[in-house]
Amino acid sequence: MRVLEIGCAEGSLGAIVSQSIPVHYTGIEISEDATTAAKILDRVVRSPATMLVNEKFDLLLSFHVLEHVGDIAGEIGHWRTLLADQGRLIVEVPNQAGHPLLDLDPNPEHLHQFTPTSIAALLLHANFEIDRLESGHWESSVYSDSLRVLARPALNDEQRRTLLLQRFIDRLPEPFAAWGIGGDFRAYVEPLLDSLPVAALIDSDVQRHGERHGRLAVEAYDQQRHASLPILVCSVRYREDILRDLAMLGIPSSRIVSLDDVFGPTVP
Repeated sequence: MRVLEIGCAEGSLGAIVSQSIPVHYTGIEISEDATTAAKILDRVVRSPATMLVNEKFDLLLSFHVLEHVGDIAGEIGHWRTLLADQGRLIVEVPNQAGHPLLDLDPNPEHLHQFTPTSIAALLLHANFEIDRLESGHWESSVYSDSLRVLARPALNDEQRRTLLLQRFIDRLPEPFAAWGIGGDFRAYVEPLLDSLPVAALIDSDVQRHGERHGRLAVEAYDQQRHASLPILVCSVRYREDILRDLAMLGIPSSRIVSLDDVFGPTVP
């Protein structure tokens, strides 16, 4: 794992991390602390992060640095270029003044104050997605309340579509029947219909029969033609009702997949 810590000081965090897991640890430190850090870390760079180009890291760390940076939007934007597609960012800054009894941060080296909203907006604008945002982290007695954010590079539309398709295909690799051709079908399945091995569209509502979606028309369940097909239950709201109908038809649960299975948290 390639780790970059922006503002590594004397390298104490890097020493702890390096003893725990196998990493190549790069620290950025402009102050004289870099001399000490260079004896501990794999590499120390004595220039701003914006001077690093054509490098990728799996984890980028920044603890109580961003409040010192003039162009915070430009800084965070450059962090995005340094992070691998599957990488993670952990950033910590004081929560407003950093202490509940202070309205303004008196540290003259701190150029900015952050709120949960502002740090989130900066990261989202730089094309990050936020996995977790917490307050209450302790840095020191005067900065007893800090914000810590875990973020990752945002996916583009093509990447999202590819990953979503893979979720469907992981569970339904062979031709299957889509059952329940209502609003959830139109929202979550129909946009991918041309890329999925859907062999039949089935609905118990006779008023839907004959309704066309792409190359297929909605029809009633036919034991002779559909018995061998796995079934995707395409309704979240009426999932239990459809499952009862399928059980009454004698369709085993081993042949049934629901949208909950596809979109649920069990799939990475």
